[in-house]
Amino acid sequence: MLLIIGLVQTTYANNVVVLLYHKFGDRRTPSTNVPLSNFIAQMTYLKTHNYQVISLKRLACLLSSHQPLPPKTVVITVDDGYKTVFTKAFPILRRFGYPFTVFIPTEAIEKHYPDYINWDEIYQMKQAGVDFQDHTYAHHKLGLKPLSMTEREYREWIQADLKKSRCIFEKRLGYCPTMLAFPYGYYNKILINEALRLGYRVLLSQDPGVVSEDTPLYHIPREPILGKNWSTLEHFKTILKRVDLPLLIRYPKIGFLKENPPLEIYGILKYPGRYFPNRFKIYISELGWKKAKYDPHLSKVYVKGVSPLRRKINRIAIAGVEKNTRKTAISFWMVVLP
Repeated sequence: MLLIIGLVQTTYANNVVVLLYHKFGDRRTPSTNVPLSNFIAQMTYLKTHNYQVISLKRLACLLSSHQPLPPKTVVITVDDGYKTVFTKAFPILRRFGYPFTVFIPTEAIEKHYPDYINWDEIYQMKQAGVDFQDHTYAHHKLGLKPLSMTEREYREWIQADLKKSRCIFEKRLGYCPTMLAFPYGYYNKILINEALRLGYRVLLSQDPGVVSEDTPLYHIPREPILGKNWSTLEHFKTILKRVDLPLLIRYPKIGFLKENPPLEIYGILKYPGRYFPNRFKIYISELGWKKAKYDPHLSKVYVKGVSPLRRKINRIAIAGVEKNTRKTAISFWMVVLP
């Protein structure tokens, strides 16, 4: 029997949305692109509606020192370091005065892949205050353990890739990165532990969601802004209104599934008093949204009787509605078929 009872706190903390971009104004790859007109409209919306944009380092500092998060705040991140971050996004963000972080896969930069920024462009951006952090060396799907590898070999593979990237950072930029964005957003507990052992302090996924004072530094969600539907201003406005839904326990746990199908999918709420008890939902990537049941004695949101999962990767989410604010509260995590 579960014995952990959620805290009854109903204080509503501030939340920070971490935005994730890839390409800007590049029609060749619409699934990872944001049209330039949409991007300008989004940055203008932040300015005209009095949102403040802080650096990712500032957010990490606030979380690590347990300081309150500021209201109406956003962080901007960009993955992969494609050319358009320099040619198109950088001038726009500099005009708005917004700080941002770029996560670079160092092999692509070292080997001069044509679609990626080069070191001279990185130096120009760095001199202007842009922060550069790690997106691994080879941009492999490190969150997926190759079937041919033992766990020891898998850990060594992760270590070798990350160490190589850290050496390039130190050689080219003069520092070791403290932040790592998982390639493709794929992660598990082994990858998280190996990254922390190597000295990364902040680990970022591509799970939708919001950062609150309860968010651990090793599991920072980001809202992807890309594609036909997720790059629109309407979607942008929607995600700015979301809040975090802190959980004490998730089941199944992050990472490799131990049973398929899980006997149940659930989360134990940290602050059960914040939410309407009859408005919870649970999401599984391949099964969609399902109305969830709620056990007030255990502060438990759950569904039972799900069918076996077939996708290698599934994202699970629990969503509710805050009583005071009427905002959607959400928490995502990822599970992987072994």
